[in-house]
Amino acid sequence: MKTKDVLTTFEAARICRVSYNTIKNWIKRDLLSAYRTAGGHLRIKNDDLQVFCREHGIPMDEHAEPIHKKVLIVDDEEAIRIALRDSLGKYPERLDIYEASDGFEAGSMMESTRPDVVILDLVMPGMDGFKVCQSIKNSPALSHVRIMVLTGFPSERNIERVSELGADVCLAKPIDQRVLYESIENLLKPRPGVRAVKRKKGKKKV
Repeated sequence: MKTKDVLTTFEAARICRVSYNTIKNWIKRDLLSAYRTAGGHLRIKNDDLQVFCREHGIPMDEHAEPIHKKVLIVDDEEAIRIALRDSLGKYPERLDIYEASDGFEAGSMMESTRPDVVILDLVMPGMDGFKVCQSIKNSPALSHVRIMVLTGFPSERNIERVSELGADVCLAKPIDQRVLYESIENLLKPRPGVRAVKRKKGKKKV
């Protein structure tokens, strides 16, 4: 594997075997040098990362295998599915992305693909997101699945309800791309509970 001169925060996290948020905290505290691209993305020079790791006694594994996970997008709006698919296609790690246009199709696809994360819309015709969420959590074969709920109605009642049904995180539409990446990163690791993420101004939406 050829060593890259410039790394994304996700690649740096993989090499150092720490979380994406840990890398961000190091940068925020001015412990690790980084810069932003014209598009606003953080980048780290490999040389700077190596110096930082030597100074702090952090072992590096540049040959660590990237994360390879499965994500199922469930939304009846094709435009939303396309936007999410395109956005996740730019995620630094390897993600196999699948799509379902309703809850019934999602049930069939979950049986065949066994996704690691399901991105689930709440309001859908027929079998809505609440029922899909409940079905996932009631299935022992899908006990490993983490659930990210999407909704244009992030009311306290809806958040409480999906929390009770086992959702891990609830994002408000339109989705902040940076929050989407951070949420995916968190869902790839065990993390109980559900939290609501409010819309942020001035960020790229998908």
